[in-house]
Amino acid sequence: MELIKKILRESFPILFLCMVGGVVAGVVLHDMEIELTTIPGLLILLPAILGMRGNISGALGSRLASALHLGLINPELKWNKPLSDNFLASIILNVVMSFLLGIIAFLTCVATGCREASIIQLTAISLIAGTLAGLVLTLLSIFLALVTFARGLDPDNVLMPLLSTVGDIITVLCLLIAVRIVDLLLGINF
Repeated sequence: MELIKKILRESFPILFLCMVGGVVAGVVLHDMEIELTTIPGLLILLPAILGMRGNISGALGSRLASALHLGLINPELKWNKPLSDNFLASIILNVVMSFLLGIIAFLTCVATGCREASIIQLTAISLIAGTLAGLVLTLLSIFLALVTFARGLDPDNVLMPLLSTVGDIITVLCLLIAVRIVDLLLGINF
């Protein structure tokens, strides 16, 4: 019964914040209505980039939580080899998968007959948004894993829901930034 109380005590506040965060992500997404309807393929790209961000940061959070529980990483804000390796692996995954996702979104757009999408636009948006969001979420994952464990909380109860929700908000914001950057460079004109 004590374990159930501990899980509920640690999880409920985080899950409540995640619920509110999900609404915030929805508001930001609503404000992107013009971009979503103007850029062919962006609606195909959106769920995939959100899922990918959550998967990569979630896996990082799980690896860090396991390393903390096993004593392989000390819960202090100090850079070390395991943190550096995890950081680098996550950044590489974010960049490579974002690039591939842009190409897959374009091919899916072509296969489904949506309006003519530009492979350069979709790939650039995916790469910029994915890399920016991935960098922020990787640093946040490391920080949250260390801080939650140091404060006596189980990172397994906190990291995944928090990273998923914060990741959605950050990714949607980075997607909007990426669209604006690509608009400036390639002239989408909305």
